[in-house]
Amino acid sequence: MTTKIYDPLVSFITERIDTKKIIGSYFPEWWDVGQNVHCPEHDDNLTLSFHIDPSGKAFCHGCGFSFSNIISMVSYMEGLSYYEVRTMLYREVVNGIPDSKVDAFIKTLWMKSKKNKLSYLLDKRGLTQEIIRKYKLGVEPKAGSITIPIYDRYGACRNIRYMNHTKRCKAINEKGFGEVRLFPEANLVLEKKIVLVEGEYDCLVGRCHGLPTVTWTGGCMSWNDELTPLFKGKVVWLCYDTDEAGGRGVKQAYDKLKGVASNILFVQGRDISKGKDMSDWHFSYPEFFDVLSKSIKAYSAPIIEPIKKGKCPTCGQEIK
Repeated sequence: MTTKIYDPLVSFITERIDTKKIIGSYFPEWWDVGQNVHCPEHDDNLTLSFHIDPSGKAFCHGCGFSFSNIISMVSYMEGLSYYEVRTMLYREVVNGIPDSKVDAFIKTLWMKSKKNKLSYLLDKRGLTQEIIRKYKLGVEPKAGSITIPIYDRYGACRNIRYMNHTKRCKAINEKGFGEVRLFPEANLVLEKKIVLVEGEYDCLVGRCHGLPTVTWTGGCMSWNDELTPLFKGKVVWLCYDTDEAGGRGVKQAYDKLKGVASNILFVQGRDISKGKDMSDWHFSYPEFFDVLSKSIKAYSAPIIEPIKKGKCPTCGQEIK
């Protein structure tokens, strides 16, 4: 007996895409539930035996051929892998930014004419080439802004952050894609221990030092309640900037994560005389990263002893 694995992404796509339109494009004779069509797998001209549900699930009563969902159907009809179709339809649903745009910015960053931008990231921001490539940083050629693509957990680019250190506005979003999101979201899903920091550069610096850093896009007071469940059961260290705004951000983060994360800790021992954030400490307080890294690795969740039958240790009443 095989166990079916629930894929939330399939449900997300099916609920939002026009499945009937897709079915009709491949099977023009199909019009709704109850109308059988020609099976694409065998010759059934005499008896139409292929039944298709509006969700895309289908079964042939003649040969047993089937589609499990609309993704399975498109995969078969187009000769593409199931994963390719799932990704394609998901990006269509969320209206993601095409990878071609991200790739163009990446190519610009590594051009010889833009070596000053690469030097800025390496020398002034303390990033490594490995991290720059891994998180697909680039350069917008006209304004010269550093670009940081924001991908969701399913691999769709949901925003591009344009970082400009020469202007008062530190960062702007891709027009029409300014929703507050987590960066890097896919890492957060996989990691059990998280260091929540303030800003994309601090997050990338932390990743350079091997820390499981994550940030919200859009500033210290940014939050998206729809994504809060991604922190469920995780241990979170709060490490915002050591200024007044950062203090407010820490309080908000604690209030939002209380009851969601398994534990929330505050990063202690930061030398504020040597800077206010991770980007500063990379140059002036490098030992900070080693200390925090060891603390995270050594942390183990407290073991909660089950309450034995008897009297409640809090109120003294007998436990039945």
